[in-house]
Amino acid sequence: MLCIILLACSASVIAGAVSFSSGLSALRGQWSRSRGPRTDGLSISYSYFAPKTDKKCPLAVLMPGAGEGTPEGHELDANDFAYWSSEEYQAKVANGGGMYIMIMRAPEPVYFDTCPTEPIFAAVNDFVSKHNVDKSRIFIGGWCVGATGAVNLAQAHPDFFDGIMLFSPRTFVSDTEAKAIRNMKFWMFSSKGDTYSNYAAFVLTSWNNVTAATADKSQVRLTSSSLAPRAALLLNHYSWLVAEQDFSPAVTSQYRGLATVDGNGKAITNPSVISFMTDSDGWVEETETETETESESETEEENESETQSETETQPASEHSEKDYSELKRGEDEKQSSSAKTALIITACVAAAACAGVVFAIIKKKK
Repeated sequence: MLCIILLACSASVIAGAVSFSSGLSALRGQWSRSRGPRTDGLSISYSYFAPKTDKKCPLAVLMPGAGEGTPEGHELDANDFAYWSSEEYQAKVANGGGMYIMIMRAPEPVYFDTCPTEPIFAAVNDFVSKHNVDKSRIFIGGWCVGATGAVNLAQAHPDFFDGIMLFSPRTFVSDTEAKAIRNMKFWMFSSKGDTYSNYAAFVLTSWNNVTAATADKSQVRLTSSSLAPRAALLLNHYSWLVAEQDFSPAVTSQYRGLATVDGNGKAITNPSVISFMTDSDGWVEETETETETESESETEEENESETQSETETQPASEHSEKDYSELKRGEDEKQSSSAKTALIITACVAAAACAGVVFAIIKKKK
């Protein structure tokens, strides 16, 4: 029994030599920096942590929001995901051994919502080729505009990534994108009071599309709150804090109405981001079968065609609040157009009336 305990302890130490209590400065001291190969004119740099073990380990790829890419290395200092490199959090990784972590640096002033995906993928793929990464457990996450980049990359390479995490997304996952990532684990975090990432526009739309398309509703999750910590000037925007410290009571107490459910609406009482995303057990992939009838296939193609014509599907990087407003109007487009026309006419009449009043006053003074 003593030998087993000693082996377990040594495995934990190998996975991460610095403890959580040592603080972020010490934890960040374990990290290194590198750069991906130049692709399409861009070479994406990043900070990374590599566990000290001979085991194959999963990889977490993280994409920050705006302003976290300048200067070099700020992608690591501007957030607290270095906590994931602590020995305590590395010990949470399913199947032991720890995990690799990459925090990508956006080539600002180009942010990850508009950055081309292939230079990012080239950096990740190059890293995987040089390290002992478990290719069946590579997952990607992003916050704010970085969430847009994560969606872009995941749907462009659905067979490469095993899971995706979105924090306070500034985009919505379209039904087309949801179908592309249906075989991935999915976890989204957001606050209903977010003043920058609209909950109804971005989060609920994404959640409805993902739960409708996923191969396994038990493998998709939504963590929401009524109130969350602020991120700089953005109220209730800091939804990734709870992930940085993996639902530690020290951070969950900073939220109000914090709750996590799966795609079936089942409450998750003891969530752990690290354990869930790195555990490959229990996942059932959905694949297209040749037994599908011709009529079913035609119906699906017709539905997809109708969806594309109705939503004017764009790459995720081009989504914006304006795009969502247009999407939401949908069938009411004519009605909305009439309302706009009426509003313009009313405004013109009001402006003419005001001009008349002003002219009358001037004339009277003269």
